[in-house]
Amino acid sequence: MNSVASQPGESANRLVGLFHELLDGLPPETATIGFKRTRNDDGTLVWLKPSGQQAAEFSAHIDDEHTSLIDVSFGSGSTFELPCEAKLPSDATFEMVLGVVRDLALAVVAGRCEERFGFLGVRGTIRVDETNVFRCTHFFYPRLFPKTIHYLPYSSGPRSSSC
Repeated sequence: MNSVASQPGESANRLVGLFHELLDGLPPETATIGFKRTRNDDGTLVWLKPSGQQAAEFSAHIDDEHTSLIDVSFGSGSTFELPCEAKLPSDATFEMVLGVVRDLALAVVAGRCEERFGFLGVRGTIRVDETNVFRCTHFFYPRLFPKTIHYLPYSSGPRSSSC
């Protein structure tokens, strides 16, 4: 895959920068941001944690060696691997993948996501818009009583248009 960002550190910095842009677009004290190196020091994790307990945390992981691949997660751990689960072309650029991360993050911040916990797994859904819905299923998460969690928006107030 082609990548606009040439250095692994540059790609991670741009991902962290995106999360700062998202945070800056929210009312004060709506969320916090955090980031750290992975346990093996081979990538970067960044997350947006909402202040409200009924909103979903959103996070992303980028590996130093494969900067055109980004994993995003929300809620209890529903994870999408980009670019493949975004159905982007095989020659997708880092910019294209970063754009999908932004779209998914904005949908989670707006509360357009849910997780359905069944007997053997969890199915995560993010609705970017009417036609763009992302779904993933992870098995072997047993639960005695199935339930669905509809996450709330980070804020009920107006958002800044910076994102």
